[in-house]
Amino acid sequence: MCSLISKYSPEYVRSKALETPKDAFMVLARVAKIATGLGTYFACLAFDRLTGSEDNVDKVRQRAQQLRETLTDLGPSFIKAGQVLANRPDIVREDYMNELCTLQDDVPPFPDEEAFAIIQEQLGRPLEAVFSSISEQPVAAASLGQVYKAVLRDTGEEVAVKVQRPDIEPIILRDLFVFRALGSLFNAFSQQRLGCNAELVVDEFGEKLLEELDYMQEARNIEEFGRNFASDPTVKIPWVRRDLCGSKVVVMEWIEGIRCTDINGIRTSGVDVEEFIRVGVVSGLRQLLEFGLFHGDPHPGNIFCLRDGRIAYVDFGNVAQLSNSNKQVLIDAVVHAVNEDYDEMAGDFIKLGFLSPGTDITPIVPALEKIWRDSKGQSLADFNFRTVTSKFNELVYQYPIRIPERYSLVIRSLLTQEGICMTLKPQFHFLEVAYPYVAR
Repeated sequence: MCSLISKYSPEYVRSKALETPKDAFMVLARVAKIATGLGTYFACLAFDRLTGSEDNVDKVRQRAQQLRETLTDLGPSFIKAGQVLANRPDIVREDYMNELCTLQDDVPPFPDEEAFAIIQEQLGRPLEAVFSSISEQPVAAASLGQVYKAVLRDTGEEVAVKVQRPDIEPIILRDLFVFRALGSLFNAFSQQRLGCNAELVVDEFGEKLLEELDYMQEARNIEEFGRNFASDPTVKIPWVRRDLCGSKVVVMEWIEGIRCTDINGIRTSGVDVEEFIRVGVVSGLRQLLEFGLFHGDPHPGNIFCLRDGRIAYVDFGNVAQLSNSNKQVLIDAVVHAVNEDYDEMAGDFIKLGFLSPGTDITPIVPALEKIWRDSKGQSLADFNFRTVTSKFNELVYQYPIRIPERYSLVIRSLLTQEGICMTLKPQFHFLEVAYPYVAR
C-alpha cells in the first residue's frame, strides 16, 4: 500500500510562515489582501441582510457567484479551498455548493523560461540532455503548476512534464497559517452553529494541499496505481520516470486519448459507449473497495478513453486512502442501505466519523429512511448519487453530522464519475452498472 506522506502540522506551518521578520511582514500583507477581498464580500452579505433580500433567489445566486470570483482572485489556496467547500454540505449550503462546483483552477500560465529553469534545476542537467524536444508553451496550466509535452532523448517516448509554479509553497504556507488562525478564532462558533471543528477542517485541507505540492509523492501515487491495475486489461495508468522526478517536477507517460465526455469522439473511434461506462464504474469501485487508494479528482480533464476501449487516468496529485476497516464499513453501509436497515446505517455513520461516538441516533434513523426512500424512487435502479447528496445536504444542517475530508473526496469522486456517465448516457443508473461488481 502506498503511504501518503504529508509534512503538514499547525506547528510546521507556523514555523515556516513566520521564519523571518520579512516572512511575518509578508503574512501581514497577505492578511490585508484577504481581508479586503473577503471583507467586501461579507459587507455585501450584511447589506443583503439589512435590506431583507438575503433569501431572494436571484440575490443568493449573485452572492454565490461573487464568492467564486473572490476565491479565484485570492489565488491557489482559495481556489483549492473553494473546490473542497463545493463537496462539504456540512459547511456550505447547497446553492453555494452548486456555484463552487464550477470553480476551475485554470489560470494563466507562468513564463516558460521560469518553468524551464525549474525543470532544469530539478533534473540537474540541461533540458536538451534529457529531452530531444519539448513544447514551447504549456499544454495545460492550473493553480499549482503547468504541463509540457516532451520527447525523451534516451527512448524516444513522449512524456508529460509537470512543473510546479515558482515560489508557490511560501504563499500557500502563509495562507494555511491565516486559515488556521481564523479556524481557531471561529472554532467555538463553527462547532455550535455548524457542528464541525473549524481547526480540524483546516488541518485536513492543509494536509491534502501540501501532499499535492509534493511531486515525488505524486510519482509514488502513480506507481501504486500502476501496480493496482497491472493485471486489469481495461485500465491504463501512465508509467512514471522516477529518475527524472523531483519535488517540483514529475515526468510521466504522455496519454493520447479522447476526453471522456466526448461522446461523438468515443463513438467515432469505434468504442462501445456502454462498455466504456461499465469499465469506468468498475475501475472507480475497485479503487474504493479493493485498493483503498482512489483518485480524488476524476474530472473530465483527468480521464480519457483510449481507442482500444480502455480507460486512462492522469494527474495523481490528489488521491486519498481508506483503511481496510473503513472499506469494510463502506461495504456494510451499502448492504445496510440495500436491506433498508436504517439503525445499522446510522451506526455506520458513527464508525465512519460522520457522527461523534455517543450521538443519539434515534431522531436520525427516520431521517435516513426518508432520504433513502426518496432517493431510490420506485426501485434501486432509479438511485443516483446527485439526488441522495442533495437530500443529505439538508440533513447535515439538522443534525451534528460532519464529513471527514477523505469521505468528502469519496463523495466528490462518485458524483463526478456519475456526472461523466450521465453525459455519455442520460439514462445511466449507477446501481444497474455497479451491482454485478458489488455482488461479487
